[in-house]
Amino acid sequence: MQSIRTLLCLTLCLFLLLPSFAVAEIYISAPTEKPAEKETAPVIDLAPASLPDESDGLEETDTHYSLPIDFSPGKVPLEEGYISEYEYKDPTIHVIINKGRENDTTYFICDVWIADASQLRTASADGFDSEMTMPGAKIAKRMNAVVAIDGDYFFYTKPRGFILRQGNMYLNRTTGGRDVLLIDEDGDFHIVHKPEKNGCSDTINGKKVINGFFFGPALVQNGELGTDFRYTDMATNYPSQRMAIAQMGKLHYRIVCCESPKRGSVGMTLREFAVFCQSKGCVTAYNLDGGDSTMLYFRGEKINDVDNPNPRDLADIIYFASAYDPE
Repeated sequence: MQSIRTLLCLTLCLFLLLPSFAVAEIYISAPTEKPAEKETAPVIDLAPASLPDESDGLEETDTHYSLPIDFSPGKVPLEEGYISEYEYKDPTIHVIINKGRENDTTYFICDVWIADASQLRTASADGFDSEMTMPGAKIAKRMNAVVAIDGDYFFYTKPRGFILRQGNMYLNRTTGGRDVLLIDEDGDFHIVHKPEKNGCSDTINGKKVINGFFFGPALVQNGELGTDFRYTDMATNYPSQRMAIAQMGKLHYRIVCCESPKRGSVGMTLREFAVFCQSKGCVTAYNLDGGDSTMLYFRGEKINDVDNPNPRDLADIIYFASAYDPE
């Protein structure tokens, strides 16, 4: 009987306390104000030395200038066009060069805007049916280049290869071993991955190909990292001096090169160089001849790897020329 009374008493107490538990439960489950998130400091990339954006391109003009698609030189650069040690500008071309150091390696990044696709040109030491070589700076001076780089050492891979320069086909014997870069009449880049026999032509997407290169590989394509760096004759896994040319946008190009592990730099493997190009915003980047062939020419002289006692003579160059005629 006593136990029944005790049980009834406990039940009554629980019944009287239940509303307060319910209120407490409602209070606990009610949403509370979310604490303000701490502001984080913006991430600042100090590696690229103030890389320019499209606003640093060319100004609109009433006159459109162009150059013939042949092996004639460009217009003589204006002396007053050299704004600084690393910048040139006239109504048809704007060049900005940045020099930096990353991962114990000196690099150059050169942005080029041109008014017409014909200003992206190629030249050789003595014709693309010759195997003559000479200092790349001499070829560049002869062509009145504003800025120039080494090409693909076009006869290096003969008898196979793809040699199409300034609209002229010299060799079309691809064998599936290398990526090909095609530059069309509008100055746009196209990568053909290891084309088999007769896998390239002098047109692409209905447009005439002006220049074609057979070195590679493709480092970056449409902003994505290349997938095949197994080029056994490219010192693939050996830190080296390297050169690439990239398209950034319409008639906007970027040259990227790193210096030699022999002269104060670590250098880069082929994959490291591809990652580096991608990190610098390259949209489509193509590997060119490297090592002691690496040349960046500006203001009448080679400006990269200047302490190299044995720079390699070149068979060909890629250059950007002025089309401006002030008269």
